[in-house]
Parts: sequence; C-alpha cells; structure tokens
Amino acid sequence: MVPTALIETASRPYRAAGRFAWHFALGKLRHDPFFAHVLAHGLIPDGARILDLGSGQGLLAAWLVAAHAWHRENAARAWPAHWPAPPMPHSIHGIDLTPRDIERARIALKAHEARIRFVCGDIRAAAFPQADVVIACDVLHYVDADAQEAILRRVRASLAPDGALLLRVSDAAAGWRARVDRAVDFGVQVARSGRTGGLTCRSEAQWLALLEELRFRANIRPMGHGAHHANRLIVAQPIA
Repeated sequence: MVPTALIETASRPYRAAGRFAWHFALGKLRHDPFFAHVLAHGLIPDGARILDLGSGQGLLAAWLVAAHAWHRENAARAWPAHWPAPPMPHSIHGIDLTPRDIERARIALKAHEARIRFVCGDIRAAAFPQADVVIACDVLHYVDADAQEAILRRVRASLAPDGALLLRVSDAAAGWRARVDRAVDFGVQVARSGRTGGLTCRSEAQWLALLEELRFRANIRPMGHGAHHANRLIVAQPIA
C-alpha cells in the first residue's frame, strides 16, 4: 500500500503550476501502479542517470525526489516494510513534446534544476544523453513502427552496459482491455496536446521479439490489474 502522505508530498510542488497540474499529479500517482512498482521492486538504482522519454509534467522525477526525502523522515514508522530504500538519482533528463507539460515540470521541480532537466522536443529526433536507466512509459505507441524501432536503437546506444530500459506498453493482444487502453490513451493525447494522431500498438510477443532483435535481454513484470490489466512493464538490459 502506497502511503497517502507520500502521494500528497510528491504532488504538492505542482500547486505552483496550477490546479490542473496538481490534480493530475494526485490522480496519476494514486491510481497508476507504475510509480509504486518502481519503488517497491527497486528498479532504479541509487545514483542512476535517468533518461525519461515522454516525461510529461515530470511526475517520475517528482516521485523519486519526494520518496527519497519522505523516506528520510518517515522510514521508521510509515515506509512499507517490504520496500527497499528509494534511490536518489544522480540526474534526470526528461523529454516531452508538449510545451505546457514541460513548463509545469520546470515550475514544480525548479528547486532541483541543477540535476533535473526537462527539454521540449520530439523523442524521434531529440538528443539522448548517456543513461543508466531509460524510462519509456506509455509513449512509444504514439509513434509509428519504424520510429519505435529507431528510438529503441538509440536507447540501446545511450545505455550503460549494465543499464536498464523500463518500457511500459499495452499488450495489443489483450482483447477488450487493450481496446480500453487505446481509447484512454487517445483521449489523453487529445486532452493534453490537442493532437489526434493514430496509435501503433504491438502485442507482448511482438515487443519482446523486437527487443531481442535489437539485442536486449527482456522480461515481463506484472503491471497492475483492472483498468491496467493490459499493461505490461518490460525490463530490458542490453546484451554485450
């Protein structure tokens, strides 16, 4: 169970960015299992250089910063006993195409701008810095199949030899749940950016086959239930 106070702490900086940013942060951190999963399973090592593709309004960065500070104050009485200590990243580099989200991220995390940077750009063309962990959460289905492959090739080139890609996708073979996912993602795309481009979805098996072709060793981790049942979190490491 994620401590409610941790969610509130991570969301609080978004008040400065407006009511929408704040309420979006509260809702997303409370209901999306990705954020808790990353902490509960220690998927990001301490001191990691993180590249966050499709970073939105910077929720992952806000979550990690808040978790580290909150753990320091509350570990003895409120931190989930089975969770490892949260990491303190060395740096976070977020890239997103939506100017409003980038501005919200910069406002909310201004106090950490020395090590957390947000760039407004297209992940199909923006420069990728060297990274220990690359996050691509619910973003690759917004580009076509050729771009998906090209982005993953660039991700592999940017990763440290012992680095990891955390790739969350929707399994296109998951029946009605996949159709619900696509409808939700299309709605989010319109609401956040006004764009109405199509979605390019793959099945779990197709994602794994692509990653193998690009010389990643990948495994699937459970990723929620109910509304998130079609989601898959793929953890992939480059093969030497």
